[in-house]
Amino acid sequence: MKGRYAMITEPNQGHNRIPSDDKRTVRPSGDVNHINARSTVRNELHQFLDHALVELRRAEHVNTQQRFRWQTDELPHHTFIYMHRFTGTQVVDAEPSRVVRKAACLYPPGTRLELVSDVDQDAELYVLEFDLFRVTEKTEAKRIYERELHSPVAGWIQGPFYGIQRIAAQLTELTHPDNETASREIKAQLLLAELLYLLWPEEHASPTEESEQDDPESWLKSTLQYIQQHYMHEIKLDTLAELAGMHPSYYSQLFKSRMHKNPIEYITHLRMNRAKEMLLTSDLRIRDVAREVGYRDEFYFSRRFRNYAGYAPTAYAKQVHRNIVSLSYPYTDHLMTLGITPCAAQIQGHLPHLPRSLTMPFHAYEPWEQGRQAFLDVNPDLILTKDNAAAKAMEHIGDVAPIITVPWNQTDMFGHLERIASIVDRTQAAKEWLDKHERKAERARKKIREQAGSLTVAVGTLTAKGPRMYSHRNFGHVFYRTLQLHAPQRIQAELKGKAPGIGFNWMPFTPGQWDGLEADVLVLATDNLHNPATLLQKLKNDPLWNSHPAVRGGRVHLVDWNAWVVYAPYSINIQLEEALSMLTNKPILL
Repeated sequence: MKGRYAMITEPNQGHNRIPSDDKRTVRPSGDVNHINARSTVRNELHQFLDHALVELRRAEHVNTQQRFRWQTDELPHHTFIYMHRFTGTQVVDAEPSRVVRKAACLYPPGTRLELVSDVDQDAELYVLEFDLFRVTEKTEAKRIYERELHSPVAGWIQGPFYGIQRIAAQLTELTHPDNETASREIKAQLLLAELLYLLWPEEHASPTEESEQDDPESWLKSTLQYIQQHYMHEIKLDTLAELAGMHPSYYSQLFKSRMHKNPIEYITHLRMNRAKEMLLTSDLRIRDVAREVGYRDEFYFSRRFRNYAGYAPTAYAKQVHRNIVSLSYPYTDHLMTLGITPCAAQIQGHLPHLPRSLTMPFHAYEPWEQGRQAFLDVNPDLILTKDNAAAKAMEHIGDVAPIITVPWNQTDMFGHLERIASIVDRTQAAKEWLDKHERKAERARKKIREQAGSLTVAVGTLTAKGPRMYSHRNFGHVFYRTLQLHAPQRIQAELKGKAPGIGFNWMPFTPGQWDGLEADVLVLATDNLHNPATLLQKLKNDPLWNSHPAVRGGRVHLVDWNAWVVYAPYSINIQLEEALSMLTNKPILL
């Protein structure tokens, strides 16, 4: 099979390609069954991968502000694509579909594929190509593998995008020419196997009667996933009922009892909320928004939108939305800095007022604990979230309100504030905070210069994740950006040539190994797993620890991780006051 790739952007160079043979002979001394080690459950995927080899052919990370185009008559290998940021069209075997947000897909060899981004839309995506080999002959002396063209997973992938991006990034890094190691192929096989397990949807496994009973709501999950993937197309009740294995009338009745609206109402609400998101965050014309959410007639769409939202689409973006839910605690802080108390929010750190608390997962890969009813009770106009929680929010409450995603790593705290302020019509309040904060910061810098002189500060954390040394973002923001103090040599080297606040965040370190991390002051944030007195005593007993200049000078400060973890305006001001106190009063903790 031959494939042609035409990209308007130049592809990365130097990615390894291994000549593709259709047969492999492997001596049994190697560990060829490692991809089965993740579980002892003999489901369909395990059976497919049993005695299999997975070989990486190509891994590429494309990040471009130009138009992207990729076309192939036939894919030469199994091909997985994760579109982290992409708006455009995908055509698979002559069947087009729109992509307007994060998406992932996997196709077997022989698939005709075309991927084209819209004009004036930047794109970021990962492309992974790999081969599967299944054992066809196994003896004491050898095992023979033949190439497998079938894929156990194919088509659009629901998620989880956080885990998918992590693996895709690791595979891309692994194929870099600088990573020529003997274990590279083994690591690639392990990561590819992990990816396949991650992509494998539970409802596609061959369930036993007992497992079906353990998950009585599997019909709901599968049909919701179908709706979320196809809401921009016509969806018939009969199709959903068939997916659920129920009579249409019974399915509609049961769906309404679970979701508090019938399937047609759910689809309409989902479409309208996606339209609201586009109206708030893009410059698309009403006609284009209508088509993106499944309406060919923009006038019919406008009538439906007015009936649902109470405003015409042209007037919606000008409305002031105050009934807001924040799914991310830093953005809760931002909203309250701008004078808006969310009707419900994830809470962490210090806040001027306490909105209704939502029990949200701290990280994207953790289970979603909050039920739909909590969101229905507060009836939000808007739901604000970081990108790592967007997929879960869409899955559980995409029909409740528009979900506005403010990317976390693409900008710094100031960028977050300006973006959120523009969404909630508080741009002037953001400007006033920034001006006031800068005046406060200048007074603090002057006081430190007068009382402590020029200082080098090392900022780290001691938590369950292991020791980390921070730079200009998160824990280091107040010291390096607000107070403009000097960072240790190794941190400065990592920051060279990188944008402040987004280019480099932290590095792991070992307490006692201070080469390049020497500083006049050492600030360490500890969590509730560590008793400060016990931790200090343990550190003091280590000769290497006592070699740090800040330790010898009595300039070590332990701060509360929970108070310093919030990277947002209100908390930053509190952290600034604490930093000023520790740097000018010079309390000796050792």
